[in-house]
Amino acid sequence: MGKKLEGNGLFESSRMMLPEHKAQFVSKQGELGHRRRPVLDDQALEQFALLLLESMERQEEVAVSVFDPVRDDVVKGRVVKIDFTLQRVKLASATETVSIRFADIVNVARA
Repeated sequence: MGKKLEGNGLFESSRMMLPEHKAQFVSKQGELGHRRRPVLDDQALEQFALLLLESMERQEEVAVSVFDPVRDDVVKGRVVKIDFTLQRVKLASATETVSIRFADIVNVARA
């Protein structure tokens, strides 16, 4: 009994959540403006990949929408590197270089 009371043991051992608490949690998240990550289909992902590859080959700018729980951010720049092992895309603009995870990309468009 003593170990359950050490650290966060008391709450770690009781993971059950009542439906009322879950509904309240979901409504509170909605009030804060937090959104869920959209689920993209394979066709959209393929289109994003083609636009990123074209940007890298032709040195053209693209606008990449990056997911954020509150609102999406748009990053504009040329694709410098696509790293498949780290699953990241590196964009370079006139002022900065940004590395974006594949999972955070919501949309890609020509700038």
